[in-house]
Amino acid sequence: MQRRSRKVVVVLRKFLTCAICTIALVGLLSVHVHVFPPSRVSDLSDPYKLPTVTQQHEFNYQKLSTELDWTQELAPPHLSKEQAPPHLSKAPVSSRKLDGASGNLDFEKLWKPPSNRDIVHCVKPSSNYTAPGESRGYLLVHTNGGLNQMRAGICDMVAVARIINATLVVPELDKQSFWQDSSNFSDVFDEDHFINALANDVKVIKKLPKDLSSATKVVKHFRSWSGLDYYLEEITSLWEEYQVIRAAKSDSRLANNNLPPDIQKLRCRACYEALRFAPAIEAMGKLLVDRMRSYGPFIALHLRYEKDMLAFSGCTHGLSNAEAEELKTIRENTPYWKVKEIDAREQRHKGLCPLTPKEVGIFLRALGYPSNTPIYIAAGEIYGGDTHMADLRSRYPMLMSKEKLTSVEELEPFINHASQMAALDYIVSVESDVFIPTYSGNMARAVEGHRRYLGHRKTISPDRKALVRLFDKLEKRILKEGPKLSNRVIEIHKKMQGSPRRRRGPVSGTKGMDRFRSEEAFYVNPLPDCLCRRFKAETKSDSGSRTQSWSKGAARAGYRFCLLFMWLSDRGNKGAVRCSKTEPGDVSGEFGFHRRDFLKCIGATVGMELLSSSGPWVEMATAADLIQRRQRSEFQSSIKETLFKAIKENPDLVPSLLTLALNDAMTYDKATKSGGPNGSIRFSSELSRPENKGLSAAMSLLDEAKKEIDSYSKGGPISYSDLIQFAAQSAVKSTFLASAIRKCGGNEEKGTTLYAAYGSNGQWGLFDRQFGRSDTEDPDPEGRVPIWEKASVQDMKDKFKAIGLGPRQLAVMSAFLGPDQNATEALLITDSEVSPWVQKYQRSRETVSQTDYEVDLITTFTKLSSLGQQINYEAYTYPTKKIELSKLKL
Repeated sequence: MQRRSRKVVVVLRKFLTCAICTIALVGLLSVHVHVFPPSRVSDLSDPYKLPTVTQQHEFNYQKLSTELDWTQELAPPHLSKEQAPPHLSKAPVSSRKLDGASGNLDFEKLWKPPSNRDIVHCVKPSSNYTAPGESRGYLLVHTNGGLNQMRAGICDMVAVARIINATLVVPELDKQSFWQDSSNFSDVFDEDHFINALANDVKVIKKLPKDLSSATKVVKHFRSWSGLDYYLEEITSLWEEYQVIRAAKSDSRLANNNLPPDIQKLRCRACYEALRFAPAIEAMGKLLVDRMRSYGPFIALHLRYEKDMLAFSGCTHGLSNAEAEELKTIRENTPYWKVKEIDAREQRHKGLCPLTPKEVGIFLRALGYPSNTPIYIAAGEIYGGDTHMADLRSRYPMLMSKEKLTSVEELEPFINHASQMAALDYIVSVESDVFIPTYSGNMARAVEGHRRYLGHRKTISPDRKALVRLFDKLEKRILKEGPKLSNRVIEIHKKMQGSPRRRRGPVSGTKGMDRFRSEEAFYVNPLPDCLCRRFKAETKSDSGSRTQSWSKGAARAGYRFCLLFMWLSDRGNKGAVRCSKTEPGDVSGEFGFHRRDFLKCIGATVGMELLSSSGPWVEMATAADLIQRRQRSEFQSSIKETLFKAIKENPDLVPSLLTLALNDAMTYDKATKSGGPNGSIRFSSELSRPENKGLSAAMSLLDEAKKEIDSYSKGGPISYSDLIQFAAQSAVKSTFLASAIRKCGGNEEKGTTLYAAYGSNGQWGLFDRQFGRSDTEDPDPEGRVPIWEKASVQDMKDKFKAIGLGPRQLAVMSAFLGPDQNATEALLITDSEVSPWVQKYQRSRETVSQTDYEVDLITTFTKLSSLGQQINYEAYTYPTKKIELSKLKL
C-alpha cells in the first residue's frame, strides 16, 4: 500500500513539474501589450484638433515640482518689484516637501492628480449617426441663470434641436437675472466656432430669417428633466401648426440618464468642444493662468461667499445682525427665488451653506497645504470684503484674483459684464492644479465635470456636513487644530478628489421630480456616456479578456495542484510537510515531498496570479511588437541627436528648415488625397520653384545628415519625408530652448532647466509616433504652394482652409511662412480674423512657459506633417536572432 502511494507521489510530482512549465510558458507567450495600433494612432475623436481653451495647459506635476530659481514674470506687468506686495515677488515654491498641519506632507500628495485609470473622452458618434436632415422648423432659446447655468442649458438645447429636427438659432443670453449682464452670445462665446463645430450635428444660424420674424411663434416651457419620448411626441407635434418654437427656459430641460448614446455624446461635444469662449476672453484667461503658474502649482478656490449666494441660501453663520437682515431683504425682494423663510442654523448643519473664508483656511491647513501656497480666488465680490477675508488671508497671504493679476487697462473690457468675468474664473479654475469649490453651485459642478472630461484633474469637494461638525467642535474648544483634526479631515476627503467613478443615480425612495432632482447632473460627471477606457473599443479586447481569464483559471488550477499534491504526499508519508529535506518519520529519498516541491507550487501560483491581475498590460500586442518598438525608439533617438547637432552648427538655417517642412506638406490636395509631406521637395525640379527659393542650403544640410543616419541604420535608409519633418521638429525645439535661455539672461544652464520644467517636450508624443512616412517617386504638381513672402493674408487663409485649417493655425505657423517671423506677423495682424490669434501668441511668447504658443504650434505642425500619409509602424525595424528553446536550461 505504501509502495503504491509512493508511486502516486512520484507521478504527481512529475506531472506537476510539467504542468508548471507548460503554464508558465504558455502564459508568457500569451501576454499582450499594446504598442502600435494597426492603422491609427489614437482612438480619440480628433487627435489633431487644437486644444480648447481648457486643454492647453496639460502640465505634468513632475514638471511643476522641478526646483527652479529664476524670477522672470513673477508679477503682472503693471506691478514692478517696488510696487508689488512681498508675496508677489517671491519665486515659485521650490521645496519638494511642504510643511502642513500634520508635519511634512510629500509634494505628490498635495498636488498629484488622481489616477485616471486609463479613461479618456470618447465622443465620436456611432456609425449609424447621420448628418442633420431637412429641418422642420426653427428653435429659439431664451437661456436663464448665470454663466454656467446658461452653458449647460445651451448644450441641452443643441441636443433637443437634434431630437426634434430643428434649426437652432443662436441662443439669447439671460439679461434679466440677478447679475443684469447685457452681454450677447458672441460677447461671451465664439459664435462662428459654435456654428461650424456643430455642422454635422445640428444646423445653427445666427438670426431667424427675416420672413419669419413676424410669424406666429409658440412659447413653450419644456418640462424639466424630460426624456426622448416627451420631445418626439409632445414637442415634435407642434411643427404641424408652427414654424418657430421658442423655449422660454433652458435649464435642466433634458434628462440626465436613459437617453440614446449618440445624444449623450452630442451633449459632450457641444459643451466641451463647440462651446468655446470668445477669443478675447480665452486670451485673457490664458494670461491669468500663465501669471498664476509663475508662482508654481496653485489652487483655484471657488469661494462662493458672495451676496447673491448667501441671500439665496439663507446662510448667515459668522455674519452680523445687520448683514443677516440685508440678505433676508434681498431674498424677499427677488421674485423668482421661491423659498423666503429659511432656518440658517438648520441649513448649515445639513451642509447646505458655502464654507466661510475662515472655515476655508482651517480646511486647507488641515489638508496640509502650507501658508505660501498660491491661491486664486475664483469669485465675484466677497460679501463683507476684507472684514470676512482677514482670517483666510492671515493663514494664506498669497491670495490672488483676476483684479490683482491684471492691470486696470487689461481688465477694463470685461469689468462691467458678470458673465465675461465669470468666464475668466472658469478658465483659471479648469486649468488649476487643484480646484476646491466651497459650495456645490452651478460653477462648481460645471468645472468639476470639465476637469473630469479632461483627464480627471484633482478636484477636492469639501464634505460640508462633516466639516461643520468639526468646526463647531473647534469653536466650543472640544477639538483643537493640529494632527488630530488634520488626520480626520484627510480621511474624510480621501475619496473626494475627482477620481473616475460612474455618475450617481437617483436617491433611493424618491419619486416624481424629486427623483430627477436627486440625480447627479450629467455635466458634473459625463461618465460613462462620454468617457471610456482607452482600449475599450479595440478589436482584440476579447482576446485580452480570454488571456486574462485563462491566467486566472491557471492560477486556481495551480492552487488545486498544490493542495492535492500536499494532501497525497502527507498521506503517503504519514507526517506533515517539513522545512528540512529529510527528518525522522519522513519517507526519505526520491519519494518524499520536499521543500523544493512546495516552492514550485507557491512560485507557480504566484506567477499565475501576477499574470491574471496584470489588468490593462495584458491586452494588445506580441513580443515582436516590444522588440520593434525598442528598435524604432532607439533609431529615432539617434536621428534626433544627429539632427540637433547639425542644426546647432548651422543655426542660421533654422527658418529654412521650417519652411522646407511646411512647403513639402502644403502640396497636399484634399480633393485628390495626393501630395503632402512625402519628400517630393528633394527633387531639384520642385526645389527650384519660386516658392522654394533659398531652401537649397537647408536641403543640402539634410542630405549630409541622411548619409550619417543611413550609415548607422539597421532597418534601412531613412525616408526623406521623415527626415524633413523630424529636422523641422528639431529646429522648433532649438528655438524653444533658445527662447528659454534668453529669458534667463543668456544663462544656458538656467534656460535648459526652465525648458525642462515648463517646456513642451511632453506634447510631441503624437508627432513621434508618426514615424514611418513613405517617399514619393515624383515631384508634386506645381501651383499648390503660395510664395509666402508675396502672398496676401487672404491667399494664406485660402490655402490653410483648403487643407482643413483656419486663422488660428495660420497665426501659430507664422515662423514657418518665411525667414522673417516679425514681418509675417505684421502682415497677418492686419486681418481681423487672424489678428486676435497673432496677438495671443505674441503675448504667450512673452511669458515664462509660452505654453499657448508652443502647444498650438506643435498640434498644428503634427497635423501638417502627416497629411495624406499612411504611417508604416514597422518601418526601420529589422529581424533579431531567434532564441532556440531547445537550448534553454529550464
